[in-house]
Amino acid sequence: MKLLRIIGLIIIVLAGSGCSAARELNDAAIVAGIGMELEDQQLKVSLQLAQPALSGQSSSSSGPPFKVVSETGRSFNESLKKIGLSFPREPLLSQANLIILGEKLSKTDLALVADASLRNPSIRKNSVVAVARAASPEDIFNTEVLMESLSASAIPKMLKNQESQIGIYKSVTYDEFLNKLSTPGIEAVAPQVTLFDSLNGKTVKLEGTAVFKGRRMVGSLNSRESRGFRFITPGRMAGGIINIPAPFDDPGMVAMELTRSQTIVKPELQDGKIVMKIEYVGEGNYYEQTSSADILSLENIPVLETLTEQAIKADIKACISKSQKLGSDIFGWGNMVNSWDPDLWKQAENDWDKIFPGINAEITVKFDIRRSYLTDRSMVLK
Repeated sequence: MKLLRIIGLIIIVLAGSGCSAARELNDAAIVAGIGMELEDQQLKVSLQLAQPALSGQSSSSSGPPFKVVSETGRSFNESLKKIGLSFPREPLLSQANLIILGEKLSKTDLALVADASLRNPSIRKNSVVAVARAASPEDIFNTEVLMESLSASAIPKMLKNQESQIGIYKSVTYDEFLNKLSTPGIEAVAPQVTLFDSLNGKTVKLEGTAVFKGRRMVGSLNSRESRGFRFITPGRMAGGIINIPAPFDDPGMVAMELTRSQTIVKPELQDGKIVMKIEYVGEGNYYEQTSSADILSLENIPVLETLTEQAIKADIKACISKSQKLGSDIFGWGNMVNSWDPDLWKQAENDWDKIFPGINAEITVKFDIRRSYLTDRSMVLK
């Protein structure tokens, strides 16, 4: 009998807590994305909220499946509190999987938001971070995306899919981004998102990589330089497509699928100067050609591999050139020097801004073609 009473009390407590949780959820709003931008010298915070379907109302008749609320204040938390003055539900920031930083804010000083967002336990540090380009975070959140209900959900998916398909941009978590902002010898980067006109109206597009120096954005990498950054990042990589000119003065192009690769980067001292040794080893498949010539033959394989190696090396060089021009060590070469020779880093640390733009990089690229999918020869047309 005593055991039955105890079980009954447990059921009552659990049922009560469940009802309380349900009531709290009914009084809350799911935040899909958080945007931060400067406006009139104040911080504008924008939240994309998942729009709940009203009782008896179909999703097609309820308009866009999201709402965007924005307020400005002198700080992140003040802006959030102002949202509460005109919004009847509590925004659940912990559900947000995307953080968009405005272009004006990024070019001014990220110290305006870094401390608040680092301390706030409700902001997920594994959220994807992006920088708005030629648009505000509020505009991006207010834009509908084809096949997705929320742009804040679509952008992380776009980043993930393009990495395996075309391999241009690297996805960056907010934790990784904040760590690079506070770590000597490495600078932060983040993919950029913008708006463009399509047949279905305004939509969202990935375009460029924001480059930071210290707490400020100093420039951008274009698509080719962004792909070079992905190539040069140490570690293993999978996925991507790279186009090369067809050999032997053929006017067509050949697409190579990059299935897997590994990059090793290490510093060396040559004649008293720091040199970065970059070794890229990859393999992939003959994916497509835009020519009727018989390109895919056994004797042409070494030529195609060499052309692919040259294209990868050119992308890496383009990325290094842009980052050195911007004076931003996005590769973390300073951090590598520190791990390799702490005493040398102590000597170079204070002058790293002057040393980095002049560092030589010795690049070696090795690429092997493994497959050609359903046919082992080019299709020769009449």
